[in-house]
Amino acid sequence: MAVCKMFDERPVWPRQSLYERLIDDGLQISQSQFKRLLFRAGYYFSTGPFGKFWIRRGYDPRKDPESRMFQRIDFRMPPELRNLPRKERRPEKWAEMCKLEVMPSKSFIFLQLFELKDDFIQAEIRKPSHQSTCSHLTGWFCKPMIKTLRLQLSIRLFSLCPNEDAKNFLRNAHELIERSKKQEALCRSEQLKENKEASDRHNGTEDQAGGNSDSEDVDDDEEDKDSDGYESPPMADDVPDFTLDDPYTSAEGFSNGYLEEMLRSFPLDEDGRNKLGDTPNTAEASDGEFEIYEQPSDDEESSDG
Repeated sequence: MAVCKMFDERPVWPRQSLYERLIDDGLQISQSQFKRLLFRAGYYFSTGPFGKFWIRRGYDPRKDPESRMFQRIDFRMPPELRNLPRKERRPEKWAEMCKLEVMPSKSFIFLQLFELKDDFIQAEIRKPSHQSTCSHLTGWFCKPMIKTLRLQLSIRLFSLCPNEDAKNFLRNAHELIERSKKQEALCRSEQLKENKEASDRHNGTEDQAGGNSDSEDVDDDEEDKDSDGYESPPMADDVPDFTLDDPYTSAEGFSNGYLEEMLRSFPLDEDGRNKLGDTPNTAEASDGEFEIYEQPSDDEESSDG
């Protein structure tokens, strides 16, 4: 299955997950070939709730609340558990890590919420989001929900370890997650209330504007005085960090033919680099903290999960 078809199936993918899926589907492809195809079909943010995940060109997860289920979640192994003996020394496959049936070999991992085999997590990420904007820190979730999801991931992994330290961490995580669930319920209630108040203010402003439509002789100075102290709060569109002026271009000339035909379409210079450009598009003017990469960078392959 071609990379473009995979992006049609799902707009956001972890790199390793996408590569393993292609291999499982019988496609013989090297890592270098795969990397070129990725930059042909998508882009990624260096940080944020979708950081290092590959995103289909033309799709912006910051504008779609439904993208919340494709956000990343991280797990950091406590120092006390980092040198435990392991039955197998081979690196885990991505699919194995997502099943949450083996302790990770690395001290720090990040996974995609959508792929985790956990009923609680899957149920929570499918609940409607009441966030009005996509936060660079927590995405489309509130902070208590991100904490709850992270604790649930920790509970699943700590439960795999018979070590006494792991049992202590597990008990602590169970206590914390109950508190976090209560905080998340309160946060959700407050968000619903704020959204309703904002909607009522908006409707009231429209009604007031309609009532004053016949008063065409109001003095400008008096109107300015009346409005002092009653400025409306900034709306989501006024927040500069998460606006996007559509810097992406649609994917060009994808062929369903043999893989080599796709690779030949990339003009390369003498050093084998893509002539389409090796400089990342950071979109500084429009994307705030979200740094966008549409061409290969030196550290992308080494730090990507």
